[in-house]
Amino acid sequence: MDLQGHLLYIDITQICGIGCAFCMYADKHKAGISMELSTLARENLARLINASEVKRISISGEGEPLNNAKVFHEILGLSEGGKCFEFITSGFYPHDKMADFYDTTNRIVMGNGDTCNIRLSADSHHIEKVKWRAHGFSLDFLRRRRPSGLSFSFRSIDTDRDFTREYLKSELASWGLEAAIESRSVLEDVLVAGGECFGIDYKNLVHPAPGTAPGYLDMLGYIEAIESKVNKPFTFGSLNKPPQANGLDVTVKPNGDLYLYGIENQRLGNIHFDRIDWQRLVTHVRETPLPRALYTQPLSELLGRLENTDLLRSIVAKANNPYWLIKELAGHAGLLEQWETA
Repeated sequence: MDLQGHLLYIDITQICGIGCAFCMYADKHKAGISMELSTLARENLARLINASEVKRISISGEGEPLNNAKVFHEILGLSEGGKCFEFITSGFYPHDKMADFYDTTNRIVMGNGDTCNIRLSADSHHIEKVKWRAHGFSLDFLRRRRPSGLSFSFRSIDTDRDFTREYLKSELASWGLEAAIESRSVLEDVLVAGGECFGIDYKNLVHPAPGTAPGYLDMLGYIEAIESKVNKPFTFGSLNKPPQANGLDVTVKPNGDLYLYGIENQRLGNIHFDRIDWQRLVTHVRETPLPRALYTQPLSELLGRLENTDLLRSIVAKANNPYWLIKELAGHAGLLEQWETA
């Protein structure tokens, strides 16, 4: 099994005061924790970040990561250079504080020879809750300040495509930026403004609430859209376009626990207490039946091997996202076990 081009995803906080209706982590927000970096955690993260096999380090949270900006900047400081970082946020700071955050981030990544993309949430659930909106401000900041280490993009959910398109055009117009939207695929648009292009990524709706209006992508439709985007069958892991092999997709939780993304029923260790490196994680995937099956066999084929019962259909419909499917299946004896012998 060839694995290359890994994605390291670090959740740095559970704290969030935004209160989006669809949030999957709402139960963790009231008593949420934020990541702190112990000596061993710094050593482990530095080892993971600076490995040549890593294509991107994405920083987000089971809450709003701006609530732990200090640790985000500490993580940036662990880089030895040449790395691509990403910060996923609602951008809820007041604009003067947001500018300071951008300046600090740019200074760190430029000093290390890195880059950082700021991916701003632009769906109706986030925007209606945020007083200081960062979308137009951020592209105006880019236009005025030209921070060499930063880039910007946007994210939304598939049910909000029309909302996101119209909102971004209107918001940018209020900052004197004329914008147009070019549709690229079911999951991608490009916003064109000031002669520059900014990506818009759409995710499907996880755990659609009863009564949700029709028209959203179901899980199989979402998988097909991803397959069309990457030009290969959907498996777990970090999907890279051919001819590159796929990589590991690893997530670190705010308490330091480590998992393969989407396979959170199997804890792999903790950055505060265990020595973590990529070879150990690759060995786990190669030698452990469930992740080996999920990383090497298309998910649509694995689902086809399960009996198409009312229970399975209800689980798939409830999760509505491949990365939330395993935790739903894990609650029912005998289902994941069938894949472990596949």
